[in-house]
Amino acid sequence: MICKSGIPAFALIAAIATLAQGCATVIKGSTQPIPVTSDPSAADILLDGNLVGQTPKTLALKRSSNYLITIQKTGFVQQSVPVVKDIGGAVWGNVLAGGLIGWGVDAASGAQYNLAPASVYVKLLPVNTAVNGLALDDSNTFVSQLNVLEQQHDSKQLSDQDYVNARVELFRKYMPAALPAESAPQAK
Repeated sequence: MICKSGIPAFALIAAIATLAQGCATVIKGSTQPIPVTSDPSAADILLDGNLVGQTPKTLALKRSSNYLITIQKTGFVQQSVPVVKDIGGAVWGNVLAGGLIGWGVDAASGAQYNLAPASVYVKLLPVNTAVNGLALDDSNTFVSQLNVLEQQHDSKQLSDQDYVNARVELFRKYMPAALPAESAPQAK
C-alpha cells in the first residue's frame, strides 16, 4: 500500500516505530551486566539479601533500581558494595534530538540509567583482620536512603533540585570517593 505522499506504508510505519523507541532502550537495554568477582573465589553473592550464586558471576540487573551486593564466605569478613543508578548520557541525546517520546520510553524501561560501579570486585579478608570502608550497616542505610529519596522524588514530594542535593549529601556521607571532583567534600 502506498500513502498519499508516495511513501510505502510499511516504510512510514517502520520510521514511526523507530522514532518512538528510546535511544538507550535500543542501544543499552533495560538491564546491565554487572560482573561480580572476589578473592578468594567461590564466595556467596547476596543481592539485596537474597542468595543469587557464587563468585565469579555476572548479574543482569535492572538499570532502574539501586542494589546492595554482599559477598560472604565462611572464615572471611563479609563485604557489601552498593550498586546505584545514575542518569546515562543517552538521555541528553534523546532530548537534544527532539526525542521526548524516546526519553519517555527510556524512562519507563529504566534504560536511561547506568549502574555504578560497572563491576564489583572484593578482596575478602580473614575474620580477624581490620576492614576499611563501609560497614554492612552503612551500606544498607545508604541504599535504603537512596531508595526513599527516589520514592519521594517520584511521588513529587521532593523537587528535582532537592532530590539532587539530598543524593549528593548521601554520597558525601557514605561514598565520598564516588563523587565527581566538583561535588566531593572540600579540604579545609
